[in-house]
Amino acid sequence: MHRFAPLSILPLLFFLCVAFGGGAQETPHFSDDVAPEVLAQSLVNAMSDQEALGQTLMFGYPGQAPDPLILKRIQEQGLGGVKIFGWNATDLNVLAETVGRYQRESISTRFGIPLLVATDQEGGWVRHVKGESSITPGNMAIGADGLPYDAWKTGEIIGKELAAVGVNMNFAPTVDVFVDPRADVIGPRAFMADPGQTGILGLSFAKGHEVSGVIGTAKHFPGHGDTSEDSHGTLPTVNAPLSLLRERDLIPYRTLIAGGIPAIMVGHLAFPEITGNRVPATLSPVLLETLLRDELGFEGVAITDDLFMTGARSDGSPLDEVCYRAMTAGADLLLVSQGPNDHQAINSTLLERMKEEESFNARVRQAAARVIAMKARYIKGKNAVPLEPATEEMAIPAQEAPSFFLEQAARSITAVRSKRLPLPPEEAGKVLLAGFYPDFFTAGLERYEEAKTWKLTYQSDVASYQQRGRELLRAAQNYDTVIVLLPDEDMAILLEELEPIASKVIVLSVLSPAHLDALSWAQTSLAAYGTGEESFKAAFAALAGDFTPQGTLPIPLQSVP
Repeated sequence: MHRFAPLSILPLLFFLCVAFGGGAQETPHFSDDVAPEVLAQSLVNAMSDQEALGQTLMFGYPGQAPDPLILKRIQEQGLGGVKIFGWNATDLNVLAETVGRYQRESISTRFGIPLLVATDQEGGWVRHVKGESSITPGNMAIGADGLPYDAWKTGEIIGKELAAVGVNMNFAPTVDVFVDPRADVIGPRAFMADPGQTGILGLSFAKGHEVSGVIGTAKHFPGHGDTSEDSHGTLPTVNAPLSLLRERDLIPYRTLIAGGIPAIMVGHLAFPEITGNRVPATLSPVLLETLLRDELGFEGVAITDDLFMTGARSDGSPLDEVCYRAMTAGADLLLVSQGPNDHQAINSTLLERMKEEESFNARVRQAAARVIAMKARYIKGKNAVPLEPATEEMAIPAQEAPSFFLEQAARSITAVRSKRLPLPPEEAGKVLLAGFYPDFFTAGLERYEEAKTWKLTYQSDVASYQQRGRELLRAAQNYDTVIVLLPDEDMAILLEELEPIASKVIVLSVLSPAHLDALSWAQTSLAAYGTGEESFKAAFAALAGDFTPQGTLPIPLQSVP
């Protein structure tokens, strides 16, 4: 009996091993039970250039039903993510079915990698998944009560509602430090002006997301709070030196990175004092690599803000070139909202560059490995967001949401000037409510049942605001109490005309209270921050004397010592 097989049959044995898998290296699969980084690297090593590139792209889509072009890109190009915008998400049942269809397509590909399904659900006024989802009091309300638990619980509830429709990544928390009072593009999206507390509240919010299985994303790196310009329409410039950023804007990121934030969104913001040019942060290796990676030590996924925005393309470059520059600068996930022609050009251009440039090929594969590792850590977790949401069991709003957000709104209410606080209905006399949110009038009439209403409207110029303000002043002469809504700088112009009846006026500020400085003559003013039902109920409850407001101003006011 021979101890070894004769040499003549070795080729046959080799053939049988390959044919039946006895010695072949199996194709890795997302379901393999290995550590996220190991799995990600094995998958990337086995991928074609197209498959690796696909994992670094996140596209928007039109309408609410599954988009045939997105389905094709998932199947043929390995598209790694889709972004849910407001236009996709008015019917939450349809949204859940669409997400499930996209995910089925994605996991049917040879590596079985699910999609990142992302949205902007910050709380407060930024709420892309609409329908019955919660309208929270917002970040600045959390800053006003200062409780990390409220940030955590808000993150958990928003995460639950997103998970119910299959959204597994959220571009929140916003950790921009409030600096410029004119910066309404951020405004109440910021927690507060204190960088240290911003970091604590932002990390608490992100940890609440983790409980719900949702990937949190801190934004807008390096910081959007010191400019009044909006990167949707221009390239904002922040004229701050690096030393100031280290003392202010970067502090929340240090906290979040130390706490394990998985993703950071980079904003379309120019920092010429740091980079020496007006290149947006999304395209700047100085800010993406030297600052975010080397100095701050971030090892997670760096995602761009929507590269379709003007701020990313202010120099007139085509989108495919912008995407190439973002990837070479150090971005890992390229977000592009629209449209189909641009998506195809981006894929084709980047794929060609991968074939031509070895260094770019390596950069894309590095980015793909980071994205896949993040997916493995979250989408394979014990509390992972379902790939196919069960629409018949959808709980939106979350069961505890209305009661919690009412309590949280009440904790945030801030008495800025308190001459007539409290004001029980029996002491208010004849009341006029001047505002425009339906919930403002509903909550006001519940407390002051005999009150009359006046609809505030936006105007085209300063003179028109002043004229409309004088009309309100004439009407208000016949009332003992005039409760007015102050949401922004424009409406402050109108309300300034009420100074002659200052003793009658009660100002209810919502969103950022910065505009109360324009009405420094007001003897009674409350800050409520949110514009949802719970925020208005809490504000009128405080005004009527149900409780004493305990919130503190999260930002400084010039007119308040």
